Amino acid sequence: MIKALHLDDRLIHGQVAISWTRGLDINLLLVINDEIVNNEIRKMSLKMGVPSGVKYGFRTVEKGIEFLNNPENQKYNIMALINNPIDAHKICEAVPEIKKLTVGGVRKNAPYVYDNLNLDSVDVQALKKIIALGIPVGMQPTPDNKFVNLEKYLEKSDNTTT
Repeated sequence: MIKALHLDDRLIHGQVAISWTRGLDINLLLVINDEIVNNEIRKMSLKMGVPSGVKYGFRTVEKGIEFLNNPENQKYNIMALINNPIDAHKICEAVPEIKKLTVGGVRKNAPYVYDNLNLDSVDVQALKKIIALGIPVGMQPTPDNKFVNLEKYLEKSDNTTT
């Protein structure tokens, strides 16, 4: 069962390892990213953040979608982790079980949208496409934080002209 689709440029870090896995009873962290799946050093560093007793995996976007849609994987409480809005859109479009996208942060050299969220126009458009699918997109660094719907912040963003 997909318990969360979480967008955070850090992927596996303390808030994911402790707050999310405990708060949602996660037993599988699945990193979905085409570049990281082939980067052994990056995978090794991410594995260090996985709590004991929690399984982990790395998949390309295509293979991640296959994994999430496979009924045999319903036995897991899955937290799928992505680090960019474009991958998030691809997953939301192809995986009907996704009910919302939580965002922990995207920190990059791009215009400010919300706390710990800097997005360029392509990122903003990808998140707007997710919202158009009927999937809420909101900031929620931990499960204890309130889900702050980002729709109005994305609409206010001047990024669409950059």
